[in-house]
Amino acid sequence: MPSPQFTESQERPLIKPTAPNNIAASLDKDIDEFFGLDEVHLSHKHKKACMILCDQQPQKDGAELVCRLLARIAQNRSDLTAAGRAARGSQMWRWKKNTFLNPDNKSIEVRIERAVARLLDDNWINQVPAASGLTDVEEGRRCIDIVHRRSAVEFDFIELKALRPGERSSGHQTPLAAAMELLKYGLIFQYCKANRQILYPDSMVARPVLEAETVHLEVLATPNCYRRNERTEPFPIAWLSKLVLDGLMALNRRTDVTVSFDFAFRALPESFEWTDSDHIQLLTCEPNSDCWIALRKKLEKAFLNRVPVVLTD
Repeated sequence: MPSPQFTESQERPLIKPTAPNNIAASLDKDIDEFFGLDEVHLSHKHKKACMILCDQQPQKDGAELVCRLLARIAQNRSDLTAAGRAARGSQMWRWKKNTFLNPDNKSIEVRIERAVARLLDDNWINQVPAASGLTDVEEGRRCIDIVHRRSAVEFDFIELKALRPGERSSGHQTPLAAAMELLKYGLIFQYCKANRQILYPDSMVARPVLEAETVHLEVLATPNCYRRNERTEPFPIAWLSKLVLDGLMALNRRTDVTVSFDFAFRALPESFEWTDSDHIQLLTCEPNSDCWIALRKKLEKAFLNRVPVVLTD
């Protein structure tokens, strides 16, 4: 079956008005409506939503979803501009590592993400703001977990999800939640890149990522995030991967888009575990010491051996 195409009527789809001052939250509502989750009072960020949709495997049009989300971003930002409220995102898409790590932070996702920032080279950064200042309110923690620069014009945007062995997902670690989060950020990026002269007239903040011509959107998770629980089969997510890819491929064919996207689900090696001991060592050992070098090699091995997820129906 041919990939869906954007039609002329899809360029500015009719979408229900929402308060224009919160773009990311508006996108969440549109995603829930697209999947029909609002009708059963569920969010795509809930584990039950992922379970239901993976059981149903709905044959939805990815191009329609992408078009709807892009239209929402443009409409909300246009309404704010018309109201005289300029974007104030001085830190959006900044190129800067965030290495601060609270010794008491128990989140394995945060620990791995900050370890990447501390141990890997300057082509790996973390916590890249993707909505801060674009709207009129505090958008919360709207950041891309990890960005990897392959070249001056090619980047990986990585949404990291991680569970310890035996740990149960609270919902946001599911493939559905991760894919939709990453898709939102990719489309916000496309909008910001297309409107960079208006949004970012200054040159004081380094934003090399806005030079991207190719962006690889990647959900990267520990293998147990792809399973309903430790003892069950993986979520069947072939339908979800196809939906996102179809939408992005249709976007790539538009003549007004200057960045090409793709998408993949990947997993860290089964053997990889960032232990409490690793965490403590990272907080205490000196850069380039023997223990620091050992931790870097361990992390490099895991991130260089990210494996494509076997997609099941």
